[in-house]
Amino acid sequence: MKNQVYQMVTDRICEMLNQGIIPWRKPWKGEKASPEDSAISYTTRRAYSVLNQWLLAGRPGEYLTFNEIKKLGGHIKKGAKSGMIVFYTKASYTKKNNDGEDEIVTYPLLRYYNVFHIEDTEGIKSKAVPGEVVEVETDGFADSVIADYVKREGIKFHNTKHSDKAFYCPATDEVVVPMATQYTEIAEYYSTTFHELTHSTGKKSRCDREDEKKGSHFGNFQYSREELVAEMGSAMLCSRCGVSIEKAFRNSVAYIQGWLKAFKNDTAMIIWAAARAEKAAKYIMNEA
Repeated sequence: MKNQVYQMVTDRICEMLNQGIIPWRKPWKGEKASPEDSAISYTTRRAYSVLNQWLLAGRPGEYLTFNEIKKLGGHIKKGAKSGMIVFYTKASYTKKNNDGEDEIVTYPLLRYYNVFHIEDTEGIKSKAVPGEVVEVETDGFADSVIADYVKREGIKFHNTKHSDKAFYCPATDEVVVPMATQYTEIAEYYSTTFHELTHSTGKKSRCDREDEKKGSHFGNFQYSREELVAEMGSAMLCSRCGVSIEKAFRNSVAYIQGWLKAFKNDTAMIIWAAARAEKAAKYIMNEA
C-alpha cells in the first residue's frame, strides 16, 4: 500500500500537467465536514483524512468495517465491494549505535482497514442528521517524521525563529524554514519543510544525487531537475503523512509546471524526478 501512495501522487501530478489544469478539490470546507460532502466513520462521526478521501474515490457518506456491521446486526449486500482506508501507528526496533549501545529507532507504520459504504449494507440505520457537522480527521505523524529524520541523520534543523527564507545548506547539512506560525495554512509549512528535507537527501551518504547536481546554479538544467525532485518528494511526503494538502498540492503542481518550462514541458522529466523523489521520501520515512 505504501508504494501505491508514491505512485498515486506521481499519477495525479502527471494527470494535472497533461490536462493543463489543477482540478484538486478538498472534500470539505475549512476544518468541518458533513456526511453529505465527505466520507466519514459511522462510529466515530469523524471525516477521514485527505488521503483516505482520495482512496475512497471521493464517495461521501458513512463507512463501517466488517466487524462494526456484524456487531450492529447488519450484513453486506451481495456483490458489494469494500474500500480501503489507511492509518499510521508507531513501530520501533532496537539496533546498535556507533558506540555499540542499544538504540531504539521508531518509524511510522502504515496499516489499513477495509470499509463498506452504508448504502452497501442492510440492517444498518444511518446516524446522519440534517445539518450534522463533524470534525475532520487529522494525522499527527508529520512532526514526528521530521523530528525522527533530522535526529537520525544529525541534520541541523531550524524552525523556531522568524525567517523570510527556506533553504538547505549542503556545506553545513542545515535546513532552515520559517516558523509554522508564519504560514496562513499549516499544510504549507509541512510542504515547505519536506521540500527542503528532500534536498538534504541528495547527500552522498543518503540518496546520493551529488553527481547529478554538479554544476548546479539557479535556473540551469541541474538546478531545475533537483527542484522537481524536491517538490515531488514534498507532495509524496505530505500524502504519506496525511497532511491536508489541498492548497499545498495545488501550489506544488504550479511550481512543477514552472520548472518544466526548462525542459520544454517534457512530462517525461516528471517520471525521472518521481523515481528519485520516491527514493528520497522513503529514506526520510525510514522505509529505505
